[in-house]
Amino acid sequence: MNKKGLVIKTALAIFLITVIMFSCKHKNNSKTSIGVDDESKFSKNLQSNLITTPQIINIIKSPDRLTKEVNTYTVTLLTEGNSVKLEDTEFSIDGKIWQKSPEFTKVLCGNNIFYARNKRDKLLLDQKEMYLECFVDVPLPTIQQLNDLLKQIADCDDNSSDELRKFGKNLPVKGVANVNTIEQLLRNACINGVIYVVQKIETDESGNIAAIIIVNNQ
Repeated sequence: MNKKGLVIKTALAIFLITVIMFSCKHKNNSKTSIGVDDESKFSKNLQSNLITTPQIINIIKSPDRLTKEVNTYTVTLLTEGNSVKLEDTEFSIDGKIWQKSPEFTKVLCGNNIFYARNKRDKLLLDQKEMYLECFVDVPLPTIQQLNDLLKQIADCDDNSSDELRKFGKNLPVKGVANVNTIEQLLRNACINGVIYVVQKIETDESGNIAAIIIVNNQ
């Protein structure tokens, strides 16, 4: 190899080494370090961007049962606030029309499906079905009829329990400290075999049962 060729190769090698060193130095200088605070902010931003489905945890209806004067319900949906905040949740009773409020008025009796969805991703939704009892114009029972039912309920007779529930499972019961509603009375009578005796039936202004007054017959 002649002297001129050696000089050219040496110069080319030096040039390539210089380019490589400059490139590595530039890459090192362009790196940004992430401190503890930056990592914390990044983690929080990541969590805030996670979109989840709201969960319906309870459905509250009012009144407990319909009457001749009241023929629709007011229904309020309760959702799990830790999964999706209320302000990020939309509600519907038909899956078509959505609203910000979890309360629905003038809801008809029968089977109803209630929905809650994340407004940030409308495909993420939860639904719950609830049967709202329709008004049944049940004749006012006599004290003797109620006492016959209570004797059968002490033997866990489901038919008798259903008959008494017609008047409203949350109907007030007065007279004994450990029973406040018909639902509690049914449970206590069946589980413990307690026989109660109706002393009086209280009615409201419309003639519906307002409460029953009972005593423990044992």
